Amino acid sequence: MRYLFCSATPYIGVSESKPLSRLKRKTGVENLWLYVLAELSRSDCYPYEVAKAIESDFGFNPGKVLPYVVLSKLESEGFVESYWSERRRYYRLTDKGRKLLVDGVTHLKELATKLEKVALLDR
Repeated sequence: MRYLFCSATPYIGVSESKPLSRLKRKTGVENLWLYVLAELSRSDCYPYEVAKAIESDFGFNPGKVLPYVVLSKLESEGFVESYWSERRRYYRLTDKGRKLLVDGVTHLKELATKLEKVALLDR
């Protein structure tokens, strides 16, 4: 099964076109909350750890500031909570955040399945 989204490498046989580059950006940094929640589902982290894990696991650099901004917004909406330990602010996933992560991943899977069905890519 081949996926059209969120790949760290270009889709086989397709050069890095503007539409593909835009798709990667939109499913990457512009939806960073999904990657942040995924990393926090493994363990509690402080923002720098989250950024490094995203770069390692998903193949893109979310920057130095954006993870802090995203974590702050996620906390204000109740998807994560923070606590202090050893002079660092750690974040952990809440039940509400875990549900959002599941819903986000489910949406992407359904979208990929529909795209493959319409484009007949699974022949």
